[in-house]
Amino acid sequence: MVRERRNRAVCFIGGAGHSGSTLVGMILGSHPEAFYAGEAGKSRYLQDARKDARKRTCKLCGPACPVWSDFQARDDIDVYEQLSEKTGRPIIIDSTKTLSWIEERIADLEAAGARSVFIFLQRDGRAVINSRTRKYPDRSPVEIIEDWIVKVRRTTVFYEALRHPKMIVRYEELATEPERVIPEISTFLGINFVPEMLEFYRHEHHPLGGNNGTQFIVARHQGPNPDRPYARLGDRSREYYENHASGIHLDLRWKTELGTDVVRLFDEVAGPVNAPLRWEG
Repeated sequence: MVRERRNRAVCFIGGAGHSGSTLVGMILGSHPEAFYAGEAGKSRYLQDARKDARKRTCKLCGPACPVWSDFQARDDIDVYEQLSEKTGRPIIIDSTKTLSWIEERIADLEAAGARSVFIFLQRDGRAVINSRTRKYPDRSPVEIIEDWIVKVRRTTVFYEALRHPKMIVRYEELATEPERVIPEISTFLGINFVPEMLEFYRHEHHPLGGNNGTQFIVARHQGPNPDRPYARLGDRSREYYENHASGIHLDLRWKTELGTDVVRLFDEVAGPVNAPLRWEG
């Protein structure tokens, strides 16, 4: 007897890290048919005690997560089918950006008869560089900029060669026109847009990995102790997110935080790559 598959589709969100994938994932995961797994590739490390706890547990629940706490990788079914069985949601959102992971999972899903779609999330590189220098202050700006160039170029090549349904989403457009962009993404995924998706912070989420700031906004609505270890804010982001209104808002902190010398360096090194992504807003 052939087993009926519960997972109908997987939406991969790719691009450079710090481009807003946690926000997009949580918005889509607020649909009643979708579950946002966060970076599902981290499911490989759930039982690896050598890994930092925050890297192998739900970022909002910690070890007591009803989805991930007892999750065990299986040989007979893939991670997305397991998640659909556990959550009752046929569409899984995965923001793992490692292209080898995405390629392998797409092949697995194709063999299993499930649909794969890909969102190439793009953001002005200056905002990405600012976020990464804030998170990694000990790394040189040149290294961070060069890493961003490599990631954007590799994802562009992957996107252009991909023969599965694909879509480019600009973070800045989503953040300034969510009422237009989210319905467009919903149509792309084959789901009906529901306005409650825009209030992603009111919904239950269980992501692996992802942006602490966006998760902090959700945590404020899910428990009395929002600054728990699993949605912890760094000192350089604390004031911004503690005073951040719930909802979808454009983050242009790079304009005041990124030094003029780094902006000049970025334009010299990455200007041509960033030209189609620039957002002056």
